[in-house]
This record gives sequence, C-alpha cells and structure tokens, in this order.
Amino acid sequence: MSYKLVILARAQEEIDEAYEYYEKISQSVMQTFDGQLEVVYNALETNPFFQFRYKNLRALPFKSFPYMAFFDIDEQEKMVYIYSVFNTYQDPEKYPNL
Repeated sequence: MSYKLVILARAQEEIDEAYEYYEKISQSVMQTFDGQLEVVYNALETNPFFQFRYKNLRALPFKSFPYMAFFDIDEQEKMVYIYSVFNTYQDPEKYPNL
C-alpha cells in the first residue's frame, strides 16, 4: 500500500531554504538533512497515518533537525499532500494555513 507524495509550492520553498542554509554550514550537514528528508518521504509513502498536530493537518518531525513535515492524506487516491516543511524554531503562529 504505497502512497504518492505531492510536495506543494510552500513546502518546496521551505525545503530549498533549508538546503541553502545547511549548505552554508557544510556539505555534510546538508547531506544529513537530505538523508532525513528522504526518511520522512519514505515513511509517508509507506504509512502516512501519523498524529494530527495542527488543525486538520498531520505532522511528522525530523529525527535530529528542527523541522516538521505538515501533510494531509487522500486515502481514496493514495496521495499525501505535503503543505509545509516547517522549521520549528519559528513562531508557531506561522504554521501552514489551509
């Protein structure tokens, strides 16, 4: 039972910003972030039924980076829509709105 991921524009912008930030620190930190992003993607593709964290969005935190992927599931279509890859150091008032 595999789900297809759809990364929405806001989430892609946040991912791009994270890559730029971590690349300035070091190539290995950026690669570690990339690896954890892949772990999140793989988890969402196989079993996306994580707890609801904000309004009607589910969330999956990264293991060792201050990020959380906010997403919604379309069970009929087997799709996972990633709305935000949110940096948890930010103000929670900036959580994604639907």
